[in-house]
Amino acid sequence: MKEPTQDLKIRLKKTEEEYKLLFEQVPCHIMIIDKDFKIARANKRAEDMIKNLKGEYCYSALKGRTEKCIECTARRSFEDGLQHTGHHIWKLSDGRTLNMHVITIPLKDEDGKFGLVMEMAVDISKTVKLQDSLEAAHNYLESLINTSMDGIVGISKRGKVEVFNSAARSLFNIDQGQIVSLEDINTMLPKGFLAQVSEGREHVYLPEAELKRSNGDKFYGRLIGNKLQDLQKTIGMAFSVHDISQVKKLEKEKIEAERMAIVGQTVAGLAHGIKNLINALDGGMYFLKSGIGKGDIKRVHKGIETLTRNIERIRLFSKAFLNYSRFRTITPTLSNPADIVTEVVESFAAKVQENEIEIKLQIDQQIAPAPLDYEKIHECVTNLVGNAIDAFVDIDKNRDKKIWVKVYEEEGAIYIEIKDNGCGIDKDHRQRLFNKFFTTKGLEGTGLGLLMTQKIIQEHGGNISVLSKKGQGSIFRIRLIRGRLPKISD
Repeated sequence: MKEPTQDLKIRLKKTEEEYKLLFEQVPCHIMIIDKDFKIARANKRAEDMIKNLKGEYCYSALKGRTEKCIECTARRSFEDGLQHTGHHIWKLSDGRTLNMHVITIPLKDEDGKFGLVMEMAVDISKTVKLQDSLEAAHNYLESLINTSMDGIVGISKRGKVEVFNSAARSLFNIDQGQIVSLEDINTMLPKGFLAQVSEGREHVYLPEAELKRSNGDKFYGRLIGNKLQDLQKTIGMAFSVHDISQVKKLEKEKIEAERMAIVGQTVAGLAHGIKNLINALDGGMYFLKSGIGKGDIKRVHKGIETLTRNIERIRLFSKAFLNYSRFRTITPTLSNPADIVTEVVESFAAKVQENEIEIKLQIDQQIAPAPLDYEKIHECVTNLVGNAIDAFVDIDKNRDKKIWVKVYEEEGAIYIEIKDNGCGIDKDHRQRLFNKFFTTKGLEGTGLGLLMTQKIIQEHGGNISVLSKKGQGSIFRIRLIRGRLPKISD
């Protein structure tokens, strides 16, 4: 065999130095292990971590063991001559524990024989720690979702139902383990809800929505839907549902109890009103009889005036009460509340001009039509606007008289608000507005207007409230929740 030339020797030496440099500087721990599992050589990185590795058993130096590892990757490479990978835990003399990703490769000669294995190890402790943290966070969120009393549903960008917790299965009557599709969910939710969530920028909130279980039974729930985004990129959507069926039942019972209370108050008020009218009629008869008996024409005229005035009072009282008691059911049609209020305000144009009152109308043009009894809601708003105008009687003439009428929608409820800067209502009168035949208008009022208004609003599943301060004006606010509005008959 020829001696290598000087040039070849130089090249071989250079290659050897490059491999040695690579062995020493490569960014992982490298060891050469013989068949006795002794470390024949280790690179600088491994030596810097664990001193005096050469000649030590790998299982002793790296793991503090007295016998070979069962999961040893070097042993497997010695057995089959192939490359193997594994996850090993090194225990260092300073007490540290490291998670290492290990690769073992047999060092074969030209004949394919080998007596050494090269082991390369990379410290993945931080990765394992991060993985454990992520797993813990995942388990925490999964537990939080599964133990929630609200139904929680998560849908991926591709339309796959990824989350459907136990509460959701219970609410929608779906067995554990049963696969739920997007089509299934769409049949159980209000029409267009998921599309609204997917297209919207903010959360979609339905305080009262009619939902459907898998068996077709209906129930009421509060829905909150959100589009899920990651760095402005849509990754799906989620919604929660809270069963409010029991609340709805209690509200219905409460409304019914309030209606019965109004009936009782009506009867009590009627008896009180009749008693007052009888006393007034008795007074008129007394003046009339005594005037005739004494030949006192003035006394006769006074008696006639008293009787006439109170007979008119009876007529007004009877008409108002008949209107109130005649009311049985409402007839809802698809009506725009803005149109109703606008019509009422226009009907008072002459009266506000005559009384030098400025009336301002503010309409939310985005309000959609709703199932309302047009005439009855018209009557309610008419009562309230009429009361606001009457609030300026006996008011300082120099006052800038104003009425604000506002219609808007907020979180699933339609609001009709009538505000004035008139005489206002004191605390005692405010407490009596809706529960008795009460009026501040003397013979001009019957005390039934607000009762009728309240009854109509309650029949629509809504409520009416008042804010007022003596001498500073009043605000009457009608609240009509869309989820409670009556259904339109087929």
